[in-house]
Amino acid sequence: MSEKRPDARTTRAADLMHLNAMALEETEQSLHDSADGRADPEAAERLNRLADSMTETARDIAARARDLSDPGSPRP
Repeated sequence: MSEKRPDARTTRAADLMHLNAMALEETEQSLHDSADGRADPEAAERLNRLADSMTETARDIAARARDLSDPGSPRP
């Protein structure tokens, strides 16, 4: 049985999803950096929680992109 390869549109979508995941990771780091500079510990904690949730979202997007680009690979 031959494995189905993704078409150009699917590959493009996966590439864009990877770029979005990377952008979220960069934003996440910026939020952590901003939290480090806060005098208010509650504000810093909120920023860190927001950054952590962005990391989770980025990981989910990246996993979905991998599924699109390589449908036969198992998801972690």
